[in-house]
Amino acid sequence: MPRPLPNAHIIILFALSSTALIGQVPQQIRDSIDRITGREGVYSSDDKVYKIVLPREEATIVWDYQKLSPNLGLNSWAAFKQASHDEATFTGQLLLLEDEVDPVISAALDARLDVTGLASSSVFDGPHLYALDVTARGTFEELATGFRKCLDVIQQVRRSRNRPSVTRPDAPVESSIDPAPLDAVLEMKGTMIGGTYRAAIGTRALLYGEPVGREMGMSTWVSVAGTNDRSVAHGDLVATMDNLQNVLKALRAKGMSITSIRNHTLGEQPRLVFVQFRGEGSAVGLVRAIRFALDAQVESAASVTTKVVRSGTTTPKASR
Repeated sequence: MPRPLPNAHIIILFALSSTALIGQVPQQIRDSIDRITGREGVYSSDDKVYKIVLPREEATIVWDYQKLSPNLGLNSWAAFKQASHDEATFTGQLLLLEDEVDPVISAALDARLDVTGLASSSVFDGPHLYALDVTARGTFEELATGFRKCLDVIQQVRRSRNRPSVTRPDAPVESSIDPAPLDAVLEMKGTMIGGTYRAAIGTRALLYGEPVGREMGMSTWVSVAGTNDRSVAHGDLVATMDNLQNVLKALRAKGMSITSIRNHTLGEQPRLVFVQFRGEGSAVGLVRAIRFALDAQVESAASVTTKVVRSGTTTPKASR
C-alpha cells in the first residue's frame, strides 16, 4: 500500500498544476472564437496563444497565369491571449487590397480595435497589397467580433467589385490654387510653388536627448494641387500614441484615405507616428478635413492632460 503524500507535498503539487493553467485559453473560449470568426485556429501551449491564420487567394497572384505559395506570409492573422488587467489581449494583421484599406480601417475603429500600422506589402508585380496592424484588449467575444467585422467588410468590398480598383487622381495636371481661403482655414500662411499649395506645422520632440522640430522632419504637412474646385491633397499628420486613434477617426469621418501609418525615427520622446493621407475634392473642403483632424488631435491631448492632472500627477504638454 503506497504511503500517503505529506500535506506540504500536496500543496506544492496543487500550486504547480494551478500555475500551469494560469493564462491558458480554455477550449470553450477557442470554440467560441472559431464560431464568431468562422475560422478554425491553432493553440500554442508554449505561448498560451490561440491564433487564426487566413491565407488570401488574391495575394498569391503575380500574373493571371502565375501564383505564389501563401506560405510566403501572404495571409491575415489574429492572435488571442489571456491578460491580467483585462480578460484578453489581441493582436492581428489584415492583408488588404488597395480598395479595402479605408473601409476596413473604419470598421476596425468602429469595433474599438486600435489601428497601429499600415504599410505596403506587395512583394512582386500583381495586386497592390497593404498590411494593416491592429491591437486591442477586452473580452474574447468582443475582440473576436471586432476582427470578424473587419473580415466581413473585406467580403463586402470584394462582392461589390470583381477586380481591385486602382486610385487615379481626378484633378487637372496644371495647378492654380488660391491660397487665401486655405490660409484662413488653417490659420497660418502656406507657400505656393507652381500653383500648388503647401503648409507645414512643426512638432517638438526629443531625439537622442536633443530637441528636434519641423526642419528635422517632425511635422504635419499637406500639399494641395489642381484647381479650387477639383484638387488632390496629400500629406502626413504627426500623431502621438495617445491621439493616434482619434486622428484616424477624424480623417476617415471626413472621407480622407489613409495610405500608411509608420514611424520615422526610433527613441524619440514623445513617441510619434506619421499618418499619411490623401483626398480629392474642393481645395477648401480638403483643407477643412485636415483642420478637423488637427482639432481632434488638440482635443485628445487636452483630454489626456485633464486625466493626468486629476490623477494627481503632472506631465509636459505636447506642442505643435
